[in-house]
Amino acid sequence: MIASAPAGLNESNMPPVYTLVRPSSRIRTAMSPSEVLVETHVAGTTVTVVRYAPFQELETHAHGEDGLTVVLQGTFLEESSRGTLVAQPGSVATRPYGMSHTNRFGSDGAVILGVIPDRDRFVEPISEWTRSDIPSAFRAGLRLVARDADALPELLAAIGTRARPDRVAAVRARRLLDDPEQQLTVSALARAMNVHPVHLARQFRQTYGVSVREYRTIQLVRRSASLVLGTNAPLSRIAHECGFADHSHMCRAFRRVAGWSPSRLRAS
Repeated sequence: MIASAPAGLNESNMPPVYTLVRPSSRIRTAMSPSEVLVETHVAGTTVTVVRYAPFQELETHAHGEDGLTVVLQGTFLEESSRGTLVAQPGSVATRPYGMSHTNRFGSDGAVILGVIPDRDRFVEPISEWTRSDIPSAFRAGLRLVARDADALPELLAAIGTRARPDRVAAVRARRLLDDPEQQLTVSALARAMNVHPVHLARQFRQTYGVSVREYRTIQLVRRSASLVLGTNAPLSRIAHECGFADHSHMCRAFRRVAGWSPSRLRAS
């Protein structure tokens, strides 16, 4: 269930070291984590980054508020009377107010970014139990950690988007972009798919809410964030394994997407 680290990043079995903060009672009650890495407040919500231990389980419970989580590292399984939901790195999961459920975490545990409304519901209440891989939602979630107030409406708008008609060109392009061995420009991507670059660019943005270039950067940041949180590897090595030119390139990309440095969750 949990993806392994790229070659060269698994030589240490020791868990990475984080800078921990003392959790508020709100975080302990709402999320029951084993550790809290970040807790801040922005735009009428509490934003937190928490860690769950390997194989940790949360017995059947319900929350007194809407639930919105972004998976940064690891995998978790959520079960309810509606079925089973599995969320992996990059996933954004939503849960309606008061829904009873259980949670289980895999062998690597998980690092989760949680967004908790000050009141019971968000301005646009969550009505569906979902898991999605919307790049613009992942980016907006990361930017909330940097206390970007504009990121909250962007996040809620992204997850509130109803299903669109299948965009064949965009779906094919995303599969190619998700291959870490591929380093295709928009033009090269369009040639490989035998479509016009302008058509591809338009369809991709309409389908996923970001440009091809933005999506590529978000995916690189997603991979690097998972490794920063899940391994003790030096940041320079993670940058190389994820396809960045160097450590500085990774940091610039991370700040552009998230608004903060990847070293923020590493102990100084």
